[in-house]
Amino acid sequence: MADALRRELQEETGAQAIQITQEYGCLDEYRPSLKPDHDVLYMRSFIYICQISRELGVAKMEHYEIKNGMEARWVNLDQAIAHNEQVIAKQENSMGMSIQRETWILKSLKN
Repeated sequence: MADALRRELQEETGAQAIQITQEYGCLDEYRPSLKPDHDVLYMRSFIYICQISRELGVAKMEHYEIKNGMEARWVNLDQAIAHNEQVIAKQENSMGMSIQRETWILKSLKN
């Protein structure tokens, strides 16, 4: 799992010199499925605290991430929460389900 975490961080953000410092927790979600042949979506997320180099490399964004103007950059916890809450409040068509989970985790970290 540690290799997958490092790979995802590097791909999504360009993170370098990734060190996993502690396991933070696990989150189980049940949501209505968007697929017509499924009733429920179940997802288990494992959450870790990591240290990485301050300088980010090149992120490997997917087409929809580029289209939505996503970018990897450093912000503080309050800025990240405020940004996510603004997106959730607007209910933009491009908003995925993950933003709600991520905002909950950021608020949990803040507390």
